[in-house]
Amino acid sequence: MAKNFFWLHVKKSGGTSIRTILQPHYTLVDRAKKPVNFIQSKPSEYNDILNNYRVVLGEYQFKRTLFAKKFLFKEEWAQIESFAFSREPTDRVLSMYFDLFKGKFFLKHLIKNRKFLFSNSYRFDFFLDCIVEAQESSSIYTPLGLSFSTHTAPMFEDVTDNNGVILLKRIYRLENLTKGVNEVFESCGITRRQEKIEVRKNKSKNRKSMPLSSLQIIKIRKIYEKDFELYENAM
Repeated sequence: MAKNFFWLHVKKSGGTSIRTILQPHYTLVDRAKKPVNFIQSKPSEYNDILNNYRVVLGEYQFKRTLFAKKFLFKEEWAQIESFAFSREPTDRVLSMYFDLFKGKFFLKHLIKNRKFLFSNSYRFDFFLDCIVEAQESSSIYTPLGLSFSTHTAPMFEDVTDNNGVILLKRIYRLENLTKGVNEVFESCGITRRQEKIEVRKNKSKNRKSMPLSSLQIIKIRKIYEKDFELYENAM
């Protein structure tokens, strides 16, 4: 009998591709049109529900692995093969920016604060300020809503307990996606093996026109300091 696995989807880290690769061993649910919750669902669906940012978890909103261990898989957590993929944090932040910048809420916020007509680099500074504001806010909806807060949340909090102890058995670098999936499959007794997976790079044409300043790089490293440590120590 194959052992179960738990995959934590870190936003802007290859989630769509990984969901496809894990089929049919990862059960998909409707995450957008009619999102389901835990109480109405089967345990096999819990993982994908937890990976849906629209499902609000209260004080565990950014502690999803701890939520999984404490409430969803309490009895079997020690036996579950738990894993996630870490994307290089600066690359992840740029991906966040070029994705979320298109969103109507961020554009509305730019216009409201009279920053829409400034340079792309200036708007990026404003974007970083919004991330800091979201992390310091007592509300998961401030300043730009739940989607913004969850997509820009640091990975570290999501994979650790309240003492900063990592709860996942395996954390791989995103560029080692093939290795990670195959090792998890092998550990779970799944015979299928995945061929070489090409991880799509952040190829936005806008990125080339927006080189980061030294101050922006320093700020990113400060905001995501523990995520850089995760990435550097990942398999």
